[in-house]
Amino acid sequence: MTAQTTASGYKQRVLAADIGTRSVIGLIGYYENGKLIVEHGEVEYHKDRVMIDGQIHDIDGVTESIRAIKEKLELASGQTFTEVAIAAAGRSLITGSAQLAQDIDETKAIEKHVIDSLEMGCLQQLYAELLEASPEMKDYFCIGHTVVHYYLNDKAMLSLLGHKGRTVKVDLIATFLPRVVVDSLYAAVSRIGLDVSYLTLEPIAAIEVAVPSNIRLLNIALVDIGAGTSDIAITKDGTVVAYAMTSTAGDEITEAIAKAYLMDFDSAELLKCCLCEQPVQTYKDIFGMEHEKSSDEILDMLTDVMDVIAKNIADHIWEKNGKAPSAVFLTGGGSKIPRLSRKVAGYLELPPERVSTRDRSTIPNVQVERFGLTGPEVITPIGILAKAVSHLGRDFVEVYVNGASVKLINTKTLKVIDALMLVGFNPHHLIAKAGESFDVYVNGRKKTVFGDAGEPGEIVVNGRPASISTPIQPKDSIAVVPAQHGKRRDMKVQQLIDVNAGFLLNGDFVQAVTSISVNGQAVEGDMLLGDQDSITYDGIVTVEDLRGRFAIGSEDEVLVNGIAADGSTVIRTHDRISIEAREDAERRAEAEASSVEAVEEEPPPYIMITYNGEPLQLPGDRELVFVNLFDYISFDRTKRLGSLHMTHNGEPVVYTKRMYAGDDIVIKWV
Repeated sequence: MTAQTTASGYKQRVLAADIGTRSVIGLIGYYENGKLIVEHGEVEYHKDRVMIDGQIHDIDGVTESIRAIKEKLELASGQTFTEVAIAAAGRSLITGSAQLAQDIDETKAIEKHVIDSLEMGCLQQLYAELLEASPEMKDYFCIGHTVVHYYLNDKAMLSLLGHKGRTVKVDLIATFLPRVVVDSLYAAVSRIGLDVSYLTLEPIAAIEVAVPSNIRLLNIALVDIGAGTSDIAITKDGTVVAYAMTSTAGDEITEAIAKAYLMDFDSAELLKCCLCEQPVQTYKDIFGMEHEKSSDEILDMLTDVMDVIAKNIADHIWEKNGKAPSAVFLTGGGSKIPRLSRKVAGYLELPPERVSTRDRSTIPNVQVERFGLTGPEVITPIGILAKAVSHLGRDFVEVYVNGASVKLINTKTLKVIDALMLVGFNPHHLIAKAGESFDVYVNGRKKTVFGDAGEPGEIVVNGRPASISTPIQPKDSIAVVPAQHGKRRDMKVQQLIDVNAGFLLNGDFVQAVTSISVNGQAVEGDMLLGDQDSITYDGIVTVEDLRGRFAIGSEDEVLVNGIAADGSTVIRTHDRISIEAREDAERRAEAEASSVEAVEEEPPPYIMITYNGEPLQLPGDRELVFVNLFDYISFDRTKRLGSLHMTHNGEPVVYTKRMYAGDDIVIKWV
C-alpha cells in the first residue's frame, strides 16, 4: 500500500477486495473530512467455478482474478500496492461473547492503545473459553469482533477514549472461522505479492455501511446474499449482537435454472442476473436451440428454491434474534432476485415493506468517483474499504510463531503471550509436570518416591531466551518448545538404605545394615522397588543397638570418636567406636576431672563432617546450620540435572538445623 500527497493534503489510500464466489470487486479509497472517497473500482468475474459456498477450491483461479483487479486498479490510479484488505464469508461460522474488566490509572485520560489492549485481552479470554469447551477450536481463526458495550466505572459508555476512571470493561462478540478458509484467502493474495493489511467478516463489512450507527438502536437484520453464502448480522440497542450464515444463496437459483432449461452454469448465471432487468428473457440451451420465456414464468419455476433460501435465512434470524426483527436489509448480488425479499418477509411474518434491498444510494458519507456498479453487490466491498481505512490507526503487527505468520492488533504493549494465545498455545504447556510418584515403607515408615521433575518449556525470541512477558515487535520470530513432563523414577533398595554403611569397632569394620527383605523376601541392594513395597532390615543405628548386637554389658563404657556415649547416641558411617571396661572408664573419668582448667577452653578451630562420603573440614569457631554448608562446597543448584536429593544424617533436610562434628550429609542429583 502506498500513500501520496496531493493538493488536498496527505491521503493514505487503501486497496480493498471483495473476493466473492462469482467475482472479485476491487476498490481504492481513503477518508477525507469524515467522508469515504472511493477513487476507483473494478470487477473481475472468475473464469470457472473456483469458489463454492464461499470456500476457495481453486486457489490459482482466484489468484488470477485478484491479479487482474490489482493490475487494472494500479493502471487506473498510477499507484503500486503491496497490501490488500479482504473479507471472508461466514462459512462454518462460530460466534461467542465475553466480558473483561481492568483497573486503570484514574489520573490519566484513556488512550486508544488502552482500549485496544482491553479488546485484545477479552478476545484472548473468549478464545481460551471456546477452546476449553471444544478442542476443535484450535483449527479456528478469529476473523473479527464487535464491541457490544463499553463500561467506565460500571456505567455504559459509547466510547472510552479521553475519559478518566478507575475501571474499564468491554462486552464483545467475536466470530471464528476454520483456518482453512482464512489460509486459502491469504494464499490467493500472497501469490501475487500482496500482504493482508486488514481482514474482516463479510457481514461485519456490510453492516458498516448498510446499517449506520444512528439506526443500530433498532432491531435490524442485515442479510448479505451472495452467490455461495447468505451472511447475517443482527443489530439491537446500538450494536451488533449476533452473526449467522446459511450456505443457500444465489448459486442455488443458478443451478435450478441450469437444470430446468438445460443450460450451462455461466449462461444460467447470466439469465438469473437479467430477471430483474427485463420482462422477457431469451436464452440458448446446451444444444444451441434458442428459447424465449417471460421473467414471471421463470420466477414461477424458481418458487421452490427461493422458498428454501428465504426459509433458511428466516430460520437463522429467528434462532439468533429470538423473534422477528423490526426490519431486514438485504445486500449482495443475490438480493436482486425478484420476489425473494417478499418471501423472506413472509417467513418472518413481517410486512413486505419491512424487508428492503440496500444499494449504493443508501450509503451515507460516501463519494464514488470512478466505479460503475451501483446495486446491492457493492455494499460489502465498500464496507470492507470503510473498515480497513478506519483501522489504519491500529495496523496489524505480524510476527512468526514457530515459523507461522500471526497478525495481532498493534496495542503498543504486545508480549509473547499475546501471540501464543492467538495461535491457541496454552502457556500451561510450558510448565513441566513431575513424573508419577509412589510410596514405599522402610521399617514401617512411609517414604514417597517422587517422579523426575521433567524439562520446562522454552521460549526463544529472535534466537534469544525469553518468557511469556517478553515484549515483541513486528517481524519478531518466536520459537516455542512445550515442556517435557517427567517420568516415574526408578528406585532401588540401595538408594533408600545405605547397604554399605558401617563403622569401626575396636579397629575392625562392622556393617551396620543386615537382613534386608522386601515384602518378606530377602533381596539385594540393586532390586527395583514398586508402589506400596515394604522394606525391612536389621541395622545398628544407636549405641543401644550396638550393645544388643554384641552383648556389651551395661557396666562397660562405649566411646564414639573418643567420647562416652549413652544408649540413644546415633552411630554414623565412619564413626570410630571402642569398648572400655568399667575400671578403665572410672580411671579415665578421674583423669579428665583433674585436668579441667578454671578457664573455659577455646572451641576447636574446626570440625569434621562427612559430605557425600568424603571428609569435609568446617570452621569450628561458630555455630553452623545446614544452609551454611553451601559456602564451603561447590554445588550449582541453578542447573537442573535431575531430582535434587539431600539428607542430613539420613533424614530430610532442615535448612536451619545445626551441624555438628561427625554429621553425615548427602547432596546430589539423582
